[in-house]
Amino acid sequence: MPGTHLLPGMAPPMKPNRIPFVLTVVASLVSMAFMPAIAVAASPNIEALQAKPQGTERLSALLVRQGWLPGLHAAEYRLSSLLVLAPSSADAIEQQMARDRAIQALRLTNRNNTALQQVLQRVGAMPVNGRLKLESTDANYLQARPEFDPVLNSTYTVVLPQATDTVTVLSDLGTCVVPHQTTASAKAYIEACIGKQSAWKSWLGIEMPMDWAWVANPNGKVEQLAVNGWNEQAQGGPAPGSWLWAPSRKVEGEPKEHEAIAGFLATQGEFVQAVQAPQVTEQKTLLPEFDEAEPKPLETSEPWYLSSSDWGVVGLLQTPTARMRPAGSYSATFSRTSPYSRYSFMLQPFDWMEAGFRYNNLTNRRFGVSTTNPDQSFKDKNFDVKFRLMQESAHLPELSVGFRDVAGTGLFSGEYVVGSKRVGAVDFSLGVGWGSLGAGGGISNPFKVIGDSFENRPGSTVGLGGTVDTNTFFKGPAALFGGAQVQLPWEDWVLKLEVEGNDYQSEPFGNNLEQSTNVNVGLLHRVNDYMDFTLGYERGTEVMVALSFHERLDTFGTPKLSDPPSPKVNEAPPTGPVSWPAVLEELKQQTGWVATKVQGDEGELKLIIDEADAGYWQYTVDRATAVLHKHAPAEYAWFNYEYQAKGQKVSQHIVDRNLWVRQRTTLLPNAWRDMPATKQRERIKYPYQTLFDNPQSPWKTSVSAGYRQILGGPDGFILYQLSALGNVSYELTESTVASGRVRAALLDNFDKFTYTAPSNLPRVRTFQREYATTSDFTIPNLQLTHYGKLGSDVFYTTYGGLLEDMFAGVGGELLYRPMNSTVALGLDINSVKQRDFEQDFGLRDYQVNTGHATLYWDTGFEDILVKASVGQYLAGDKGATMDLSRVFDNGVKMGAFFTRTNVSAAEFGEGSFDKGVYVTLPFDAFFTQSVAGTANLVFNPLTRDGGAKLSRSVELYDFTQARDPRLLTYTNPAAK
Repeated sequence: MPGTHLLPGMAPPMKPNRIPFVLTVVASLVSMAFMPAIAVAASPNIEALQAKPQGTERLSALLVRQGWLPGLHAAEYRLSSLLVLAPSSADAIEQQMARDRAIQALRLTNRNNTALQQVLQRVGAMPVNGRLKLESTDANYLQARPEFDPVLNSTYTVVLPQATDTVTVLSDLGTCVVPHQTTASAKAYIEACIGKQSAWKSWLGIEMPMDWAWVANPNGKVEQLAVNGWNEQAQGGPAPGSWLWAPSRKVEGEPKEHEAIAGFLATQGEFVQAVQAPQVTEQKTLLPEFDEAEPKPLETSEPWYLSSSDWGVVGLLQTPTARMRPAGSYSATFSRTSPYSRYSFMLQPFDWMEAGFRYNNLTNRRFGVSTTNPDQSFKDKNFDVKFRLMQESAHLPELSVGFRDVAGTGLFSGEYVVGSKRVGAVDFSLGVGWGSLGAGGGISNPFKVIGDSFENRPGSTVGLGGTVDTNTFFKGPAALFGGAQVQLPWEDWVLKLEVEGNDYQSEPFGNNLEQSTNVNVGLLHRVNDYMDFTLGYERGTEVMVALSFHERLDTFGTPKLSDPPSPKVNEAPPTGPVSWPAVLEELKQQTGWVATKVQGDEGELKLIIDEADAGYWQYTVDRATAVLHKHAPAEYAWFNYEYQAKGQKVSQHIVDRNLWVRQRTTLLPNAWRDMPATKQRERIKYPYQTLFDNPQSPWKTSVSAGYRQILGGPDGFILYQLSALGNVSYELTESTVASGRVRAALLDNFDKFTYTAPSNLPRVRTFQREYATTSDFTIPNLQLTHYGKLGSDVFYTTYGGLLEDMFAGVGGELLYRPMNSTVALGLDINSVKQRDFEQDFGLRDYQVNTGHATLYWDTGFEDILVKASVGQYLAGDKGATMDLSRVFDNGVKMGAFFTRTNVSAAEFGEGSFDKGVYVTLPFDAFFTQSVAGTANLVFNPLTRDGGAKLSRSVELYDFTQARDPRLLTYTNPAAK
């Protein structure tokens, strides 16, 4: 076949319907031979340059000695593709094991694929050369960053390869070398090698017989690329000299196995310069001569784009699609289509789940219960959730099931099943809707085959809202809906077309609307990377406008440009005397930590850190270690950071000084590079010699800003207050603390706050208005707290005073939390009395005992943390609270909670039971300087009396966060 070179004994690749094109107008491919031995250069007069280290020297020194510097080496060679070969190293063993495991797994699962077996055989015959993964080949960069500058020895060989101008494709459908073209995509090279699919398959978005390819760049890095019409993304083309591993769709295997094959190919360097240890001289020709192939025009593909519908979920306009944003994403969407204004906030805690809440503003209906704002339009609160049932593949669509207004009032409740399939620049969706998504009817309910009960939809129990009315799911009239999202030739513009299933004749409160057509159209403009603006025309009568904000919270971070430069790490430890006051002052500047004592014993230097906290602990420990290594004598091989709070030892981090220094002063083998130098464990070792005492003042004071808000109430969509907070604490003893807070209101609109919600329970929270508006100067907290431990793993507190805004009393908490354990158990017991509305020292008559037993469990599945509590609440009701959250690698947490007690929905009132969603964001993510602490954003649709917990200023699970086994794994994505 023209343009394709077959491996010996391999079956010819499938024949396309037309002669395949290649990437250049002149595509005469020269004869080449690939061998798992010494390379044969493309030109007989040019060979790869090789150099051996002189004794033990750094790579940067060798590059300078050889003159292999950017812009100074001969143009025939490519410095970025430099190979450092260590065939006897641990890296070589690791490479061989990874390759052999992948080959064996693919052979076992593809026994009948003869062509693949032959390709794998050739890959298995390639040399294991122990190529080091280099961060850079620029000597100046390496000298400035010694942790990326390997120390070479006599067994190493450094190769400066000849610059090739080809890309090598390996596939079970064909193997060939294709001329490189600057703007060509991976897909274009594969097509040049094996040809295109038939025309009718291209119409279905199946342009290639493979969906994924792995590019092994000549610099040693590997990327996985989507290469078919249904999944193709914008991507840079492979660099000259790259390998493309492109298994066909019929090849069975895990992505990690293909990544391992590509990773091994990346060790080979550029095709014609693959070098093995010098003692091996055998040559094996794997690729025969090439035939000339016809030119192939370059094709461009626009990136695929996910956007929000009018309702906030990923979708078109009024209708959802099956698509999902990546896990860790959020979106906030504001849309207006008369008479509805919608404010949606959606979270993507998992790749397979989208969930969130919404306010529907019915601008032609009134709340009618506010005395200060009687014209306030009606606000309806919704919860939505969507689950992905199946991922898209070449022949099957992505499939999702979703529930609209599933736990709100039910005014807009509906269910849907929808599939989405991409064909090039067009993403088609087709679904079936029930409830508000299928009010227009038009098809017979497909679930009627299960039973006649699905034919009619029971009336939604709108009344109190908040319940999940499963009795209505997928029942009643059904309607088809669907449409297409079209990526226009201009990158920032997307066209949306849809047919919706709602006829608007069953709207809430008899608010039926005119609809001249059920075809809607919209045009989306990407304003920037995180904001979209959409203009549409819906129902044939109304203009729609929408503004949507979206971001990957799991990758959110800020470079620490304002942090002081970390001390330079030298290989040799310092000599001379140590000034511990100066060391501790530098430690405080670098980390914010206060060390109250320095101790030493038998090669270990120990610092007692008081009230330690950090945005990202590993980052902070590394900065602390840089300070200690800069000053500590060589006799100390271990640094021990012991974290104490309120006189209690909470946790420890032990740093292997030698390994930590080596990881920052040379490029180590992978096994050593990935070995943690910092370990979290308890070390009991006595006695230590005290080297320096640094006692601290028992007084601590601070001033901060406060903000609180109430959303969606009848007095206004948002009621807010800005305040100044004064905080003070005094340590009566090392473990007994008196603390307090005062609040002074600065700016608010609480003059509009006149509505007090009705309640059938003791008013433990629904006096919210009275507590918020009675006084501008309050004492939210004033208490005495004692801390202690029972053994090494049991913590306790006892406390008494003004415990929170609304309650005063006494109580205690006990927590069992072993170091690095994924499970903790807690118990709190409290006897409290309601405070006066002025929030001074006066008390009201209501008194209650409240407390809970709590299980904390880090499940290890999808990073899910479970917090389950059972006990008695402030209103005297008994029940349980379930809190499920996911914590991402940058510390961002997404969660939801609900409480069910022995109070009926009627007694509870509007909302039926307590529930909410929240996002916790590290402050460190927003600032250019390292900052500890978190911001907790909670959406709790209603403040009711049922299921209300005491808000305690100290909770031991947070107090002992330094025992979290994942503590050192959280990282700032923008740290570099």
